[in-house]
Amino acid sequence: MNVLELVERAPVQRGYTTLFSIGSGKVRQVTFKKNQIMDGITTCSARLFGGAPNFKAGAMYFEYQNLASEIDDPTPPAFSKDEGVEYYSGLQYSPNVDFIRVPILVAPAVSEREAGTLLTLYAVTPASDYGFWGKPFDALNNSAVYGGAVVATPDVASPSADVVIARNYPTAAKVLKAPGEQICMVWSIEFVKPVSGS
Repeated sequence: MNVLELVERAPVQRGYTTLFSIGSGKVRQVTFKKNQIMDGITTCSARLFGGAPNFKAGAMYFEYQNLASEIDDPTPPAFSKDEGVEYYSGLQYSPNVDFIRVPILVAPAVSEREAGTLLTLYAVTPASDYGFWGKPFDALNNSAVYGGAVVATPDVASPSADVVIARNYPTAAKVLKAPGEQICMVWSIEFVKPVSGS
């Protein structure tokens, strides 16, 4: 069974981020929370409609914290919808928090609903033992993914140019990195039909 087949078996809700661990043909540690759409989506939408395809959703960030013990809980940050990629740049100074920048390689799913259109994006952690800023990402360090983001990548080779489209930290949730397992995020973003006169 491949990763996509496992992803399709996980429960995904409209307008939510779903975070789970996959391995040995099983889906486990499922958690989800409603998305926070960020101000950056307005820039990306305008650029896309203007003919700039490089402003599409191009990557996901898997944010994780290395815990003293696997029973500990990570500490999600407070954030506002106008924050951008500068938060992730600042993680280089954190002693135990990092993120993994994962390209969105699977074609997004688009489905029509009565209220509008649902866009579903998928990404899976790569076979990497380190995050963007070089902190370990493994079971030995009790690495726990507890949130993330969807970003546009106008310059794939320059992460500092990324634009944050959506961000989320499922409440009191974490998915521990286990040996031989991958962690997957599914973002389900609703585009609601406009009301008359808008």
